[in-house]
Amino acid sequence: MPKARKATWLHKLPSTRDEVRRVAGRLAEAEFDLLIPCVKQPSGIADYQSSVAKVRDEYRGWDPLMVLAEEAGRVGLAVHAWCCVFPEGPDSNLLNAHPEFAAQGGSEWRVGEPQFRWACPHRPEVQDYEAAIYQELIGNYPIAGVHLDYIRSSAGLCFCDYCRRDYAQTMGADLTRLGFFEWNRREAQDMDRWIGWRCEPVTKFVRRIRASSQTAGKELSAAVFFYYPGGLFDVAQDWETWVRDGLLDYVFPMNYSPSTQIAAKWTRNNVDTVRGTSRQCHHWEGILRPVSMTTDRFIRHVEGVLAAGVKGVTIFEYPYLTDEDLAALRGL
Repeated sequence: MPKARKATWLHKLPSTRDEVRRVAGRLAEAEFDLLIPCVKQPSGIADYQSSVAKVRDEYRGWDPLMVLAEEAGRVGLAVHAWCCVFPEGPDSNLLNAHPEFAAQGGSEWRVGEPQFRWACPHRPEVQDYEAAIYQELIGNYPIAGVHLDYIRSSAGLCFCDYCRRDYAQTMGADLTRLGFFEWNRREAQDMDRWIGWRCEPVTKFVRRIRASSQTAGKELSAAVFFYYPGGLFDVAQDWETWVRDGLLDYVFPMNYSPSTQIAAKWTRNNVDTVRGTSRQCHHWEGILRPVSMTTDRFIRHVEGVLAAGVKGVTIFEYPYLTDEDLAALRGL
């Protein structure tokens, strides 16, 4: 029986070169295939030497991503550099220079509070800014690929001036008069048309990064909502289309239930979604490593998810993995 494929997310790279190298060594020893370090945070800060985004102060004298890429290459561990795409918090060069590019009206991150800001994905300037960050990673680092996260619209609706104009021009309707839950009222719009309009810029960005990564011979992976197709309505994320159209090499549904029974059932749903596509895409289920679980219980959880038909797992996240976990995972 082939070994399970294993990956993990890492939300912040360590603060010293030796600690960065230790991360790569521990994962290689545990026979992990892939590490996904976050290098552009929801705050907008960059954890690599960027000329586009603001660089975190502790990394100004050295480049943790370059150290990781070089060490990971030496020990045989693949790296996908991870960006939180559309959130742009208080450290955002983009929204601090152009606050008018912020999404307006989303319920997930509160309007008027910089730490909760999202950039509006419909705006071309936003797409160009986020793509420039990916281009730096693709062009400047010896990594296997790049990773998309927060590749969606904020929860709720954006009613910024750009969205209102675009919706009126494209759909011939008023974005502020969507009566989704008032089906008998005359002003209720066609929900499918609205979903298509809202999903389009997110998928457009995925296509753009796919083209850039393919040109450079790099892979593209994405963390996605686990309950497809619900994310079409909730967050404008049509990841089944991305897989079907060959835009992704890896898809990681974020299936974070601590219940093995529930996680396995969602895994089966996601296996069926990917199986129904015509393109090859590696599906490794994203799972949580709850800090309250013992290693034995966690390994049973991993085995339960794998038994649902998936070939690998991507674990959130690296700091939660103990030495005992890594030793046990090595045998899977």
